[in-house]
Amino acid sequence: MAKLKVQLHLHTRQDPVDNIRHTEKEVIDNAARLGYDVLAITCHNVVIFNEDLKKYAEEKRILLIPAIEKSIRKKHVIILNADIHAQKIKTFEDLKEYRARRPDCVTIAAHPYYGCGISLGKKLDEHIDLFDAIEYSWFHSKKTRHLNAKAIRTAEKFRKPVIGTSDNHLLRYFDQTYSLLDAEKNISSVLDAIRKNRITIVSHPLPLIKMPFIIGEMEGRRLLKNILLK
Repeated sequence: MAKLKVQLHLHTRQDPVDNIRHTEKEVIDNAARLGYDVLAITCHNVVIFNEDLKKYAEEKRILLIPAIEKSIRKKHVIILNADIHAQKIKTFEDLKEYRARRPDCVTIAAHPYYGCGISLGKKLDEHIDLFDAIEYSWFHSKKTRHLNAKAIRTAEKFRKPVIGTSDNHLLRYFDQTYSLLDAEKNISSVLDAIRKNRITIVSHPLPLIKMPFIIGEMEGRRLLKNILLK
């Protein structure tokens, strides 16, 4: 098996919630330049995947996995190898039924303890059986390692894998945090590597002084999008 460089949480211009500047093909081009093998575009509440994008990624030697970041009771959950029916999930019971119908998907708890309304928090512990892995967030500095510490403790407690992602909104931070998987370059092998914790996380802490400016830029873009859509 090869060490595959993977980025499994990222957003593009078609995201209905966030104001993202880069297109799907631009993000694929960027990933190819940085040596990625596998991507999953995880826009909020919509599966952004089609044969054109799949073929375009293949031409760049990248495996593209259909995926979504779904809001479930306002909490964010990543579903890998998702189909269009994932867009209809509204409750954790819906997620349970979806996983039963589609056992070849993988669910990841996104930034679970970041103290904001969209983080799972205690809901992760309550519904731990619905999750295959827990995210190690890119958004940390050397002085804020505690932001991921509880996620690691929960993963150890429940014997769940931890996977690093960039939750990418701003393309210049695409390579900030990612994972290396011991897997063959196909969807089944990649998902199996996650479930079996054949994962190495690579994460570069942010300068602490930059963090509030990054939040401000992302929130400012989102606010502008909401104003323009009214």
